[in-house]
Amino acid sequence: MSAWQEVRDLVAAHETKTLADRVIALTEAERAEVARRLPGLLKEMRDTATRMTHGSRGVHDLDDEDDEDWWTAWERRRTVRGALAELGAPLRIAGAGTISGPAAAAAWLTRRELYPEWGPAPDPAEVVRVLVTRPAGWQADVAARLAGKIRRADDVRTAPLVLALLRASGVTPPAHDPLVVAWLTGPAADDDPLLGPLLPLIFETEGAGRALREERLTPSPTPWLSLIGRLLRTGRVSRAELLDGCVSRFLRGGDAADLRFFVRLHELVEPAPQEAAGRVRDYLRLLPAAPGPVAELALSQVDRTGPHDDADVQEAIEALTFRPEAKLARAGLSRLDQEVRRRPTRAGELAPALVTALAHTSDDVRRRAVRIALRHAAAFRAEAKSIADAVPLLPADLGRDLAAVFGGDVTAEGTPEPFTPAPLPVLPEPGPFPAPSVDHTTWDLRGWVAREQWLAGFVERAGRDRAALRAALTPVFQDFSPHLYDMESWLEPDAWIAALARELIAPGTDPGVPDPEPAGLGLLVGITYSALRRLFGEPERPDPAVDLRRRSRLPEPAHVSPPHLFLLHRLDEIYRALREGTLPPVLLATPTVMTGHLDPRVLVDRLELCAAAGVEPLPADLQQALLRLPRGTHPFAAERAAHVRSQAAPAVAAWLAQGGLPDPEAGLKWGYVENAHEYLFEERDPGHVEQVRLVPVLRAEPTGHDLIDELLREPSKWRWDDHGHVMASWPSILPSHREVVSVNFLPHLLHQWNYPGVYPAYLEAVADADGPLGEATALIMAYFLADRRPDPVPVLLRMTSRGDLPAEAIGRQLALLLRRTWFETRPVLASLREAAHQGAHEQVWEILRALLPDLLPSAGERPNVTQTEAVALAADVAAWVGARGEIPAVSAHAPTGRPSRRSRFARECARLRDQLAG
Repeated sequence: MSAWQEVRDLVAAHETKTLADRVIALTEAERAEVARRLPGLLKEMRDTATRMTHGSRGVHDLDDEDDEDWWTAWERRRTVRGALAELGAPLRIAGAGTISGPAAAAAWLTRRELYPEWGPAPDPAEVVRVLVTRPAGWQADVAARLAGKIRRADDVRTAPLVLALLRASGVTPPAHDPLVVAWLTGPAADDDPLLGPLLPLIFETEGAGRALREERLTPSPTPWLSLIGRLLRTGRVSRAELLDGCVSRFLRGGDAADLRFFVRLHELVEPAPQEAAGRVRDYLRLLPAAPGPVAELALSQVDRTGPHDDADVQEAIEALTFRPEAKLARAGLSRLDQEVRRRPTRAGELAPALVTALAHTSDDVRRRAVRIALRHAAAFRAEAKSIADAVPLLPADLGRDLAAVFGGDVTAEGTPEPFTPAPLPVLPEPGPFPAPSVDHTTWDLRGWVAREQWLAGFVERAGRDRAALRAALTPVFQDFSPHLYDMESWLEPDAWIAALARELIAPGTDPGVPDPEPAGLGLLVGITYSALRRLFGEPERPDPAVDLRRRSRLPEPAHVSPPHLFLLHRLDEIYRALREGTLPPVLLATPTVMTGHLDPRVLVDRLELCAAAGVEPLPADLQQALLRLPRGTHPFAAERAAHVRSQAAPAVAAWLAQGGLPDPEAGLKWGYVENAHEYLFEERDPGHVEQVRLVPVLRAEPTGHDLIDELLREPSKWRWDDHGHVMASWPSILPSHREVVSVNFLPHLLHQWNYPGVYPAYLEAVADADGPLGEATALIMAYFLADRRPDPVPVLLRMTSRGDLPAEAIGRQLALLLRRTWFETRPVLASLREAAHQGAHEQVWEILRALLPDLLPSAGERPNVTQTEAVALAADVAAWVGARGEIPAVSAHAPTGRPSRRSRFARECARLRDQLAG
């Protein structure tokens, strides 16, 4: 047997260890032969996998996806790649030991098709065992080329292989940032041969700090800091090297997360005063603009050295008072106070720093600056004009004290920031619904408007000119979704639409619902057990006791959300009517307005058309039509409907005459999970909350219409995998009862990771619909205000412009959201301030009025900065709208007394109290 045949057989058998041994033992001539034939073997394997997956389609059709949907194309490509990846390890071993050119070897070892798409990185040990038998220069060249191919630290194809090769070969690693970051994401080991060449590079490597940002010194050092500490103690790395590296990294800049590790590394080294003195100029350069933790570190090192010359002291003070962090600005003022006490003649040089502090955003910093100015008034007398110019920037009580000594214009007491609101957006009335049409791409049909157009056009043209409809649909749907009939249930509306089109193109092609798929036998997403039997040539085994054609592809009701199931019922009955030849001439429920509403007169027209054709309307379509009627009674349409000769007419007439569906009781309760048990917050005080849950509340009187009653069942607070589909369609299903839609959104609001989520566009559709709004809608709006991704202000303005924003309920739900979840107050305040400036100031005040009582500190609790900011915003907005009426919780925090002795929180509460008292 030739060497090539041996290698080929070992590759096919996946015997990696034996293959590595055989490749290492090859002669040069045998290496050349194997290297020459490897690409042909790969192509042969690819073609074989393609034929197995594509059946009758040719190999060259792999890239021709015009006649198949994107999902099928992706599915087939994934299968081919998976088959090749199974043999990726032996193919890489063969190439590592035989390909002579370093560039060609590096390209072969990083071929994407030789690696699995998902999962952990393949073990490179056998590949490396082969590589290190090649010439040293060749190894170095290949290692450098492989390292250059690393683009990300989590590159599972290249990074593990390169690091293993560098460790085994002793080749000097190239200075390549992704390589260093990939090394840092691995284990920290004292005996790692890469420590020496790569550790010094971490100070220059972009992304190194972010990769190590979770390293800690307390309660005990984490792996990398612990390792560096051991290296430092044993002398394997010098203190100077680490300190210089940290300081140089600080000077290069970056955000706090990127520099966090280096701050902790600097603390680990703990420089002596003489070591800090040699770097004091660098520490001074860090004070003005470095991230807060770095600036604090630099300041602590400056303080450990000295004495400093006057220029250094002045530079430090000016840098610190310029900082936005109150802690650092106060440190600068302390040094300014000490310096002026020690040498009053320096007051003139330090006055600009004092003026900077007077304009600081922190109220505490401003007050401290005023006290220093008054304490050293004589020393600052020559700078009176510059200090007086800062007086208008101060609150009235501070400004009066400073103006009495230095002059200046005092801001009037309680003057709010200037306010000129923008006009609210003028929203046009919802437009008419577009005409029925089947001229849509399969991608368009994912939207509810195009879907309703298509269904209406399909039903009308199927009755009027089926041959022309078949000709129009064939190019789009003939080969669309080839695995459609292998699915046990059709969850997506486009699957039902494809089934409708294919049934019309070739009646009777649906073989019926397939056998359930046994667990663990599905190799491809969406392909069931029967499809696998056909794929591998096993004959079908139909059960004669089951008429598969009569089984529905509707999912289990408990496994999908009620509005989704309601839509699927309507699609299912259209499909069954097409197969049974009972399609009506027109669908009743196609909207006439873009909100999803249906004109009562048009409904009766369609009912008459069905009656004239001698066909009853489809039940689910009829019930959807009833739900799409505008609110209120419609007596003239009811009278017309009563005279239609149809079994459905009395139900339509009664619905129109009686005003339709009474508003259900819709709302929510807040619950939580603790020790694997569920509770409501209103039932007991929580201890350790494992997860917060929203419990939907939905109760409605029976209507006599089975699908409407099923739609109005209370949504499950638990989500199955198939819950939450087509949520953009839900407002159009219940356009006159939008709070019911919001209740159905609730299970998808919190904990949206890896699940369908709720987005502002859905709430915009709710805003454009009709019906009362309550706590469920309010909570969704509160969620968007807190999350701010994307910007929630446009939808709040839209609801305000419509005149139905539930502002008070939003305030209540915001308070609960901030108290019971991970959301923070500052984003909420930013959203509300922006909304107020955009014209919703009256509604923002109502939100804040309801929010504040629960947001303010309770008895014995110290107010924090965000609570102060919330009261300040409320005081501003109250002044903008001229609000009146005491809020007792605010008054309780606004004691009387000298204003300058109060905290800023107390002063803002007093300002709001006084505004509300008029």
